[in-house]
Amino acid sequence: MTENAKRPTVEELLVKAESRKLDPDGVRAAFEHSSTPGFVDKTADWLPESEHVHELLLSLMESTLDQGGRVLDLGSGMGRLTTMVLDRFPTCSVVAADYSQTMREAATTELSRYGDRVSQIDFDMFSSDLPQDIGKFDAVVSGFAIHHGRDLMQYKSLYRRIHSFLKQGGIFVNLDHVAGEDRAQTIENATEWRDFLDEDGEIESDKFIYGSYVKDTPISLRNHVQLLGEVGFEQIEIPWQKMIFALYTGRA
Repeated sequence: MTENAKRPTVEELLVKAESRKLDPDGVRAAFEHSSTPGFVDKTADWLPESEHVHELLLSLMESTLDQGGRVLDLGSGMGRLTTMVLDRFPTCSVVAADYSQTMREAATTELSRYGDRVSQIDFDMFSSDLPQDIGKFDAVVSGFAIHHGRDLMQYKSLYRRIHSFLKQGGIFVNLDHVAGEDRAQTIENATEWRDFLDEDGEIESDKFIYGSYVKDTPISLRNHVQLLGEVGFEQIEIPWQKMIFALYTGRA
């Protein structure tokens, strides 16, 4: 940006991104062509309170996994959450599910040290079915993947399927990008996030925000809670919310 150039407002960034929104095939292509030289976790550069919220995410699963269990990581990417779960719960196993071959290959070296405690599968959460012989899970976890849903019906369909993946009493935990309850709150939350990115200084904030909203189609927490309840989840809670992010959970 030149010295005299006017910085776009967050609302202008969102409008631009929404006018160029990638369709599902475009989102998938973006991941397949991303540069992933290896397992490098830079989440703390863009996620506020990253260490705290990941500790909270793991603690939510303790009563379910402290004696072992099976976990499904939806949209596992390069294995960030998978490794956290495997390290925290040494007697559990994880199925890491992602539709991007590039991401799965990038995760292979890091995940190989866990041996047969972890397996990877090619899985598009919005359009694929799990293998019939894969069985039920004690926990389903996801991080920054479910926001690629396109509308309320697609989110609801996904939540119904996640409910079916779980054993009775099993837990679903998701850390994700969410929209505000209205347009004004979405812009306010995104503006606060840009301030955080500017202060941290590790990321070109405007480019990062634009890129996020080009790919993501978040819905509000109110919508998430309503849809989870409609498909049968109970004990739905929102243990953490900050800027454009939230951690929410429910039990089958």
